[in-house]
Amino acid sequence: MSNWFYSIMPRQENLRPIVAATLAMLATIGCSSRDDGPQRYRISGDVMYDGKPLPAGKIFFSPDTEAGNSGPGGYADIVDGHYDTNSGRAKGVVPGAQDVRVEGFDGQPSLKNDFHPKGNMLFPVFTDHIEVPESASEHHFDIPLNPK
Repeated sequence: MSNWFYSIMPRQENLRPIVAATLAMLATIGCSSRDDGPQRYRISGDVMYDGKPLPAGKIFFSPDTEAGNSGPGGYADIVDGHYDTNSGRAKGVVPGAQDVRVEGFDGQPSLKNDFHPKGNMLFPVFTDHIEVPESASEHHFDIPLNPK
């Protein structure tokens, strides 16, 4: 080929920044926020155990399929008696009938319990049932000393 062809073609070392910028742009587009399912709504509230804020735990929301609800479940960490489904990696909860599970811990990790960093379980898993409206809402849970 003639020298003319090589003079108009970019050199390999000049292509590297262009290729890197193109790949970065494509990766950003692939990670952009998009609608990833049904509308979810923020739920927050307090969780009390034996009349005091639950030190640590996790709360899970599962659509009640027996009541005709469907969609992804939701969750949130419980910290000092409070939870919020829009904090951390949580995304909220679909509206409608929800089965709720609460795991409660004393918040004191120990060497004898390396299974869960939130400490020792205070009670067996507590369950409840709520209706989630099509808007942000608050739901409070009061877990007795000896839940059934």
